[in-house]
Amino acid sequence: MRTVLMFIDGTICDTRRRHHLVGTPDFYRSEEILKDLAVPGSVQCLQELAQRYEIVYIGTRPVITLPYTEEWLEKMGFPKGPVYLADTREERLALARELREKFDFIAGVGDRWDDNELHLEIGCLSIILKEFEGNWDIAHQHIVKHEREESIKENEVALRGKIEGLARVLSPLHANYGDDMWEVWFEAVQKMAETTRDEREKEDREAFARHGLSPEDLRDAAKLDKIALEEDWEQNPAFGLQDIETVEATERRHVSKVTRCVYAELWQEHGRPDIGYQIHCRTDIPFLDQPVWNPKVRLERPKTLMQDDDSCLFIQYLPDDEDHAE
Repeated sequence: MRTVLMFIDGTICDTRRRHHLVGTPDFYRSEEILKDLAVPGSVQCLQELAQRYEIVYIGTRPVITLPYTEEWLEKMGFPKGPVYLADTREERLALARELREKFDFIAGVGDRWDDNELHLEIGCLSIILKEFEGNWDIAHQHIVKHEREESIKENEVALRGKIEGLARVLSPLHANYGDDMWEVWFEAVQKMAETTRDEREKEDREAFARHGLSPEDLRDAAKLDKIALEEDWEQNPAFGLQDIETVEATERRHVSKVTRCVYAELWQEHGRPDIGYQIHCRTDIPFLDQPVWNPKVRLERPKTLMQDDDSCLFIQYLPDDEDHAE
């Protein structure tokens, strides 16, 4: 699980009610610390973040206040997480160097510009909020957006390596065996689609039911496609590698368009989009034509980027006795 570093004082903890005690021993008394309020919106945001990330807290206060700080965090309803305290900037920087070896930080959230130093030290996204008045909705959005962008970059790197390897192997094989090898490959994919049909049907129909959607209505199929892209992005190695838009969604017809495809771009770089078409595009057909969630649905795909068209066009439709997709 990735980690978010969260500053305490000024970021999630409003210390203003005891500012008149600055410079006196009373400023850090347990009774005073436990009267502090949480910055509005911070508790809810951290609870939401804690569903995806581990939260690590860091404070600019003496280590002796650790028990009171932990008690205050629990009292306010913040999610559990390790707490680290250090009085000085130098101590916090040293602490950051230790923490980067223990945790996989995706972001740090603070309220002062010098908090950036710690974020740079641990090599993560730096978010600086207004002291005592942070916009927590924006903070949450930035963290998730950053993780998604990192995931896309990782997927692109992985795909580039995969296609480079495939190009090296498949180009000479195709030179030796010709187009017959693609027929053997396509038959193998068809067989795999058939042997996994029951399992995929169960999973797909459960997905429709879970979201209150009907596999008989292609408007609902279009909705489920969008939901799946959002739900599965962390485990989906193809996430972010295509730009997809819905062109049409009616009860009997769903048309989507791919306007950018990293698969096609990389195969074109290798000068072998014909191979890319055979192993990535043609093999869509056994899964999208007469899909397991509704075998009445048919597929037409008149255009693909891999074949040098301006887009990939997917047309799924429920044919009438007399009509077919245009």
